Amino acid sequence: MNLSLPIALAALAVSSPVPDLPDSTSPAFAAAVDAAAREAGGAVIGVAAAHIESGRRLSIRGGERFQMASVFKVPVAIATLGAVEKGALGLEQEVEIRPADRRKVGPLYDAWKPGMRVTVGRMVDVMLVDSDNTAADKLIALLGGPPAVEKALVSRGVTGVRISLDEKGMDAAMKRDLVAFERGAENGASPDAVARMLLRLYRGELLSRLRTDFVLGAMRRCATGDRRLRAGFPKGTEVLDKTGTVGSCANDAGIVSLPDGTHVVLAVFVRGGADAAARDAAIASVARAAWRAFAPEPAAFGGASRRASLRAWSSP
Repeated sequence: MNLSLPIALAALAVSSPVPDLPDSTSPAFAAAVDAAAREAGGAVIGVAAAHIESGRRLSIRGGERFQMASVFKVPVAIATLGAVEKGALGLEQEVEIRPADRRKVGPLYDAWKPGMRVTVGRMVDVMLVDSDNTAADKLIALLGGPPAVEKALVSRGVTGVRISLDEKGMDAAMKRDLVAFERGAENGASPDAVARMLLRLYRGELLSRLRTDFVLGAMRRCATGDRRLRAGFPKGTEVLDKTGTVGSCANDAGIVSLPDGTHVVLAVFVRGGADAAARDAAIASVARAAWRAFAPEPAAFGGASRRASLRAWSSP
């Protein structure tokens, strides 16, 4: 874990909320997102970005609902670690993976054998790092089903993130009405809502510091996003993210460290377009635009008023 994290978190103490300040780079950022959408074959792109330490924000279609796909595994992880903190689950608690529990994609599916038992902690880890679907559905079941996951989030002040289906349920929903599903009728969220959730997670407002570090550490090792956000940043940039892919939807949401040691929360959701490669490229293009918008002249971004604005935006 980055040792500068506690210092960064301490710097987020702010005064009373004030209206957001105008952003002189918004037109350039909007133009870059529009260009990425055109180059992807007419994809619909929603973006929310927030510079954590200064409060500077950018949002393009940020309030629109998109299909989260496997990005929903971050809120599942938050709900699971919350249950661990309450004593309802234990990270070392072993759970049997039965044949009916198996879901395609992920190391648990690949390594399954009769009588296989896996700890809750291992399931959270592979769910975030490898996007393991077996782990996701087993954890959701342990929590009491999708409604219980959403209830756990709401109890922590996380709103605008709908958890109504597990992986098996998503497959069924796609068959019923693919258009509605891809527009986020089920398991949908806006880029703004996901960015707020990640911001509060990073700050340690949703879980204890120990459990927060567990989630962020797994996101740092995300193995599914090399062609998305990570492809848009300079080599060696630290990124903590979670991807999502289903149908004609491709997403990536996470936290990136800038050269000056500050951080940006970035959530990019893409729907439609030419094909999967075009959607991946669009996410990378938006990441490059976000880097250009936030990395230069970091000292110019700050001030108590901007931090207060971010506090108002991120408050439940």
